[in-house]
Amino acid sequence: MKDRFSAPKGNFRGHAQQSVWTEAPDPELTEVGPGTSCGEYLRRYWLPVAMTDQVGDLPCRIRIMGEDLVLFREKGEGRLGLTHLHCCHRNMSLEFGIVEKGGIRCSYHGWKYGLDGTILETPCEPPASQVGSRACLGAYPVIESKGLAFAYMGPPEEQPPFPVMDTFDEAGDEMLPYLIESPCNWLQVMENAWDPFHVVYLHTLAVRSQFIDAFAEMPMIEFHESRTGDFYTNVRRVDDIVWIRCHDHMLPSFTQNGGHFPVPDKPRYFGRCGLSRWVVPVDDTHTLVIAWRHFRDGDDPRGLTDKSKVGLGTTDFYGQGPDRSYEQRQRDPGDYDAWVSQGPKNVHARENMGFTDRGVAKARRLLRNAIRSVASGNPAPQPTDNFNGVIPTYGGDTMLRIPVQEGRDDGAVLKEISIDVAEIYKSGDHLLGDARNEFIRSRLREYEARRQ
Repeated sequence: MKDRFSAPKGNFRGHAQQSVWTEAPDPELTEVGPGTSCGEYLRRYWLPVAMTDQVGDLPCRIRIMGEDLVLFREKGEGRLGLTHLHCCHRNMSLEFGIVEKGGIRCSYHGWKYGLDGTILETPCEPPASQVGSRACLGAYPVIESKGLAFAYMGPPEEQPPFPVMDTFDEAGDEMLPYLIESPCNWLQVMENAWDPFHVVYLHTLAVRSQFIDAFAEMPMIEFHESRTGDFYTNVRRVDDIVWIRCHDHMLPSFTQNGGHFPVPDKPRYFGRCGLSRWVVPVDDTHTLVIAWRHFRDGDDPRGLTDKSKVGLGTTDFYGQGPDRSYEQRQRDPGDYDAWVSQGPKNVHARENMGFTDRGVAKARRLLRNAIRSVASGNPAPQPTDNFNGVIPTYGGDTMLRIPVQEGRDDGAVLKEISIDVAEIYKSGDHLLGDARNEFIRSRLREYEARRQ
């Protein structure tokens, strides 16, 4: 019997690599509080901050980018207000405030604030008091849409138009909001969407197919630029079907991907996204994923979606939150476990990135450049810079029946197809709505016929 006290042989280098534990996170990309470079950059965008279902007849306390806030719905017209949490008189929390027509009143001394933070009443002050004219409560503008509350927290003079994507109001599309919090930095959650290769292993080969078996095929990835931001195509062959899956990426944290349970067994032309998602920092070590799930006829041929699971703290696809036992998370980890287990703030100096991480590397580079540009006094580039009105997007699935071409390397063929399809998508940017969809679908059918 082998001596169990014999030291194992091998090239053990734990002691030699102890220095990695002294490395620190990257503050430029991870610190989001007021006055930080990244925080000031993020504040130049409209971002969702809550589900409107969280706001009843009482104030709702929230925390966004290191700021403690209160979200409330005024009586009467029902408009949403978002203000700093503490009354500017004596700092009592307005989560205990009284919601009234036109604003919110502090229950301590009765100071009332309008939706913009203006002091409307100071009932305990004498008539000659001027305190109400020289003070105000911090407040932010709010836009409400389809169950989500969006806020702009930057300088008022730089407030951009609200970006309305073409996927936000499509006929036959039921959009359900959800919100899930993760105890980690925003960047490691956001980067997950820039990493298409994790789908092959984490979601398919590691334990089981959490979505569909076809995700086990290593994709051909191509990155493309558009007038709104970046998008990438990941292309797979499933027998004689070439499946082109497109993901939208708009800085700082907006993404759209294809359907969650597609079946690549027949042609499909410009199927639209299954998810429109924002990653929003709570603070440096907590993050919200706030999204709309899209439900359309034909998107779920096997009946795997479940609208009843989409809401506050939950969604209908696996592994997005802490809704499983620790043992189950160990045995069958999902996205949440991948980004949360990197720690409260991932330390990039400990990483050893490779070729398949080029999407993550690109995201960090784009963010760093944008953060530094804003810090230098330049305006943050917006999706609305190049479009007046509805913004065209590309996220979704196209499936073309294109057989393997004898005598040609199929990898080269798939790359060629992905580039061609991306150009077809962009060629419809001058159109809107059904006209754009039909234009792109017609061109895809023609392209498929030429490749037979």
